[in-house]
Formats: sequence, C-alpha cells, structure tokens
Amino acid sequence: MVIFSSRTLTALRAPLLLIFLAYGVGAQTGADACHVYVLDLAKSSRALKTAEKADSEEAVAKALAAAQTIFPEFRPTIGEEELTTKHYSFPGSKLVITASVYYTDESMASHGEEASSSRNDSMLIGITVANRAKASAIEPQAGNAITEVTYDQYTNKIRAKQHVKVLGRMYLVGIECDCMADRRPR
Repeated sequence: MVIFSSRTLTALRAPLLLIFLAYGVGAQTGADACHVYVLDLAKSSRALKTAEKADSEEAVAKALAAAQTIFPEFRPTIGEEELTTKHYSFPGSKLVITASVYYTDESMASHGEEASSSRNDSMLIGITVANRAKASAIEPQAGNAITEVTYDQYTNKIRAKQHVKVLGRMYLVGIECDCMADRRPR
C-alpha cells in the first residue's frame, strides 16, 4: 500500500484543491463516530469462563468489564485530506496509544453500483502503541495497524486492530469507526 508523504501532499495541494472545488466531496458527509479499545486477552479468557458459569447478567458484565477498556467516542473531522489524531494512556503502563482517522480521494479508486462510475474517496484508520505519542498512526512506521476502505454512503464500519505485548501480557488494541453513526437510533 502506498501512503503519500506530507511533502507530496503539500506539492499536490493547489491542483487538488481546484479539483475538489470543481467536483466536491459528496460522499464525505455525515458524522462518523470512532472509539479506541484495549482488551486484556488473559482477563477476557477468564471472563468467558466466568460467563459460562455465571447465574446473573450482572456477574457476566462485571467479568467482561474487567477485561476491556473502551475510551470515549470521538468524531473525526470529515473532509478532503483531514487527519484527526487522538492519544490515550495505555492502561497500567506508561505507553501511549495513538489513533488516527484520515479522509482522502487520492489513494483508492473503486466502482459504485454502475460499473462505468468510479469513486476515489477513501478513509484510512490506524492505531499504534509506543513509548510516546506519535503525530499520526497512519504514517509508515513499524508496529502500527492501518486499514483503508472506500468511503461513500454505503460505508458502515471499519476497524484496525493489533496484538501487543505489554509488561508480559498480551492485549488486543483497536480503533473502530461507525460511518453510519448519524443514522443510529438515539
């Protein structure tokens, strides 16, 4: 997968702005909702065993809650070449989780319902865990997970996740975005 460098994107900004103004980014509207999560794999395995034996939903919920951390939902800025990056403290350590969402129309063309029409809008999400906060989780670097998807009115959910070992324990760390969040019942 090719990710454009910031130098390339800067050089292309003026010509792309003209194209953007001429054609607009009709698919990139609405309100996406994203959240970051951390799942302790050993605790989740114990939680599943507890859930099998539990006699109440409260006991199951308590066991599952101890195994996961779900950070507050955030709304990335939707628009051409918009990057939203959030940072979170990794539970029980000094590490930092960096999660990014990026919208573009430059890297992934796909066909819509009509074979003759194509869309270039896409959404990238990325997550990484490091000793310090990163400027972006979608830049080329070792240890990050990145996902890209065609972004249009049919895009539902997208997730990037990775397994990391922290202080001798295995965790699943991820970012998930709901691209139909504004259509959810309130």
